[in-house]
Order: sequence, then structure tokens, then C-alpha cells
Amino acid sequence: MIVKDWTPQEILEFRKKYKLTRKVLGQLVGVTVTAVYQWEKEVRTPQRTTKILLSKVEEELKKKGGDKDGKTKRNL
Repeated sequence: MIVKDWTPQEILEFRKKYKLTRKVLGQLVGVTVTAVYQWEKEVRTPQRTTKILLSKVEEELKKKGGDKDGKTKRNL
């Protein structure tokens, strides 16, 4: 698994690509809505363990075909 650096723009694009709310993305990686907001606004950066989780979630969504037509299957 490749662990990206996860820039604010990448996080925002990832969330929009898979039609995830900040709340849902936060739940998937174990952080608050506020944390996701702060990442996207460059107030904070995700910790290394969170970057690993973000990469894992992205990998799982790709496996489940969530990126084919913009629809996300949320059965992770």
C-alpha cells in the first residue's frame, strides 16, 4: 500500500470524488468533523497513522468500485 502525503487539496478531492461528508470521512478514519475541516483548510495536517488510514480507505473504495461512476459503496 502506498501512503500519500495527503495535502489539503488531495483530501478535499478524495472526499468529493467518493461523495463523503466530513462526518463520514471522519468516522472512517477515527477523527472529528472539525479535524477533517482543519485538514482541508490547512489549519492542521493529519498524523502519520491517519494518513495510513486515509490511504487504506481510498484503497478499499477503489477495490469496491466506488470511483467508477462517482457512487460510493459505504460497506467498508
